[in-house]
Amino acid sequence: MEQTDLDRAQQQIKSLAQVLPEFGPEAQADLQLNPALKTYLDFFKLPEPSDQLQLLAGKLTKGGQQTHLMLWKPPQSKGSVVIVHGYLDHTGLYGHLIKQLLERQLTVVCFDLIGHGLSSGEPASIDSFDQYVEQLNLVLEASADLCPAPLHGIGQSTGGAILLKQLFDQDDGRDHRFVSLNLLAPLVQPRKWKIDRWLFKLTRPFRPTMNRVFRENSQDKEFLHFVRHMDPFQPHRLPAAWVSAMAEWVVEIGQYPENPFAINVIQGDQDSTVDWQHNINVLQSKFPNMGLHIIQQAGHHLVNEASGLREEIFAALKL
Repeated sequence: MEQTDLDRAQQQIKSLAQVLPEFGPEAQADLQLNPALKTYLDFFKLPEPSDQLQLLAGKLTKGGQQTHLMLWKPPQSKGSVVIVHGYLDHTGLYGHLIKQLLERQLTVVCFDLIGHGLSSGEPASIDSFDQYVEQLNLVLEASADLCPAPLHGIGQSTGGAILLKQLFDQDDGRDHRFVSLNLLAPLVQPRKWKIDRWLFKLTRPFRPTMNRVFRENSQDKEFLHFVRHMDPFQPHRLPAAWVSAMAEWVVEIGQYPENPFAINVIQGDQDSTVDWQHNINVLQSKFPNMGLHIIQQAGHHLVNEASGLREEIFAALKL
């Protein structure tokens, strides 16, 4: 794509946030009436609506916060999946997973976290993971009548932490809305956290934001290039406020009691983003019924790994 075409597409994609209708049955996607949505779907290679696929695209507005939400529904849906993306991600990067779930005849819901993608908020920032859980619950409430049972949850990295926190925050895990939780490289503690947390405490008063490092978190070189050079939603500065919220989560998860829910954890053994060996030990101590799949040679961004690894990852999903 020529640079002028890329710039034009990126500007049109960002404009989509201004023309999205309120989410609901009336948010039926019409690509002829909404060229920005057409550009968005084409640019990120997401499924387009057809006679065999319904697409709702809209926004939820509460307390000044706008949440971008998309729902794909096949004609004979066998259940529903809510995808919670990872930190610095957004719906547009989850095309592989969305298509895989649609092939299984599942309704798919995906939304942009606060400060990510088309959702409003300070870029990549949050004061507390509580806000993420509140946003997830808002999405669940708004989409409930459109999502056939049973309901499954899939979370990548920070998305996995959000699903875990929502589960722990329930008074009784048996009343949990999801019948299954698939956690891909879930964030419990980041890599080298014992060292980095002290450096963060020392420097935070002087550094409200930090330079972002684009990591080699997948073997899919095309994906890595796209994220670094083409994705219009990628921030280049990381707010210290998010790191503080994440630090609170690291402490919080260690304080939760044992839970009988049978989470399913999928983890790459070449992950250099999270402290995955430590994380698995923590999760096994909290969830005695946990399922675990270690994917050899896979990195952190499991939903966008190289195609061969991705097939193995998706095969490990319990839905």
